Amino acid sequence: MVKAFNKKESKRMTCHKKYKIRKKVREHNKKLAKTLKTAVTKKKKKGDGHVPNMAPFKEELLLEAMAQTDMKKEVKLKNKKKSPLVVTKQDTSEISKTVSSSTVSYQLTVSQCDVLLWVIDVRSGYECFCDEMFSEILKNDKTVIFVLNKIDLVPLAVLNRWYTFYSKKAPTFVIKSTQILLSDCEQIIPAVKQILSRFGGAKPLLSHLKTSYTEETKVGVIGGPKVGKSCVISTLLKFCGRTKAKKTTQTKLGDNLKIVTVPGLMDIEYKGVLNILVNLDRYMNVPAEVLSALAASISKADAMYQFTLPEYDHPEGFVAALAVRYNIFYDKKPDHSGVGRLLLKQLRDHKLKFYVDCEESGSGELPAEITADMSKFIFTGQALKIDSSEINIVIKTREKKKKSNEMDVEEGMESGSDEDLECSDGDMDASDEEMA
Repeated sequence: MVKAFNKKESKRMTCHKKYKIRKKVREHNKKLAKTLKTAVTKKKKKGDGHVPNMAPFKEELLLEAMAQTDMKKEVKLKNKKKSPLVVTKQDTSEISKTVSSSTVSYQLTVSQCDVLLWVIDVRSGYECFCDEMFSEILKNDKTVIFVLNKIDLVPLAVLNRWYTFYSKKAPTFVIKSTQILLSDCEQIIPAVKQILSRFGGAKPLLSHLKTSYTEETKVGVIGGPKVGKSCVISTLLKFCGRTKAKKTTQTKLGDNLKIVTVPGLMDIEYKGVLNILVNLDRYMNVPAEVLSALAASISKADAMYQFTLPEYDHPEGFVAALAVRYNIFYDKKPDHSGVGRLLLKQLRDHKLKFYVDCEESGSGELPAEITADMSKFIFTGQALKIDSSEINIVIKTREKKKKSNEMDVEEGMESGSDEDLECSDGDMDASDEEMA
């Protein structure tokens, strides 16, 4: 073969040379790091305030500057030394509790406002109401208007019964609130019509407020936890084409109406399903106990229809039947905790619709004005009926098995040592007899 002319040298490198270069680079980087650590930054000497020597009263000016710096140092030291915390118990009756920045105690809203909108969750109406608080508000010469929220999660017959129950006590209105927020630009854009179609019930409520109160009045919103107070405020503001004011806590609804945008939280103790929804994070740790308590307050026919279950023993076999229905097993056994978590998530996401029926009120119907405005939001299907508004959840404490410690082993050894000594004494006596 003929050799190629002008053949370039290969760029290949031996492993010995390659590893040697890497080693040298590593050593060089280490040296740089050491020099950076050992390098000491020279501190600049503080001047005397740039006062020239020829200036009159130089010494007096420098003394004043030194005194000012000493004063600043003393103030810094005082701020660093924090006073010890003193914990004192406060009476809940006298002082109002503030749970978060978005809510205020209902007593504060009662003192500020003239008209109070009491928001009630229709799914469990008894839990959201308190007779003592209602009588206290009436004693202060305040007018109360009940607002039934979350009507799209309850059948129409149940809604009619709750409406008649609350309309006997005070004027009652129905609303379907929304959580969508309006921006400033959406007040002008025609896309507001689509947003307005997502909620309803604000028109008859606002017309009632405007007609009945001609003078300047403040409207406040109160209610228990997780009832939808802030959503009701946002729906009323959206219907008027307004947004929440950033600097102030009041916004105009009309010429003479002002609404307080911070709702008032009522300290109502829930004892039923709403208690589970409010304390959902805590009950997620014990889902099987919650599910067994719910099974006791549900009828067998409703459970079989709602969850499409076959024949089973109620309420003991309710959890096992649900595990078979949803195919949730652990070690080839029905996973009770897994089924409980699934149902709690369905309750949280409004996928499982439930209600507590009103037994005290008679038969009644919603007015024509409200039904015309809320016809598209009324729920026509069926939901899970819970018999009682109080659910007793029994949480069993599981005792952990104690591990055998070294101390227990030593005690056992000590107790057995006496027996061993007795045995050894007997053996010695026997050996002496044999020797004789």
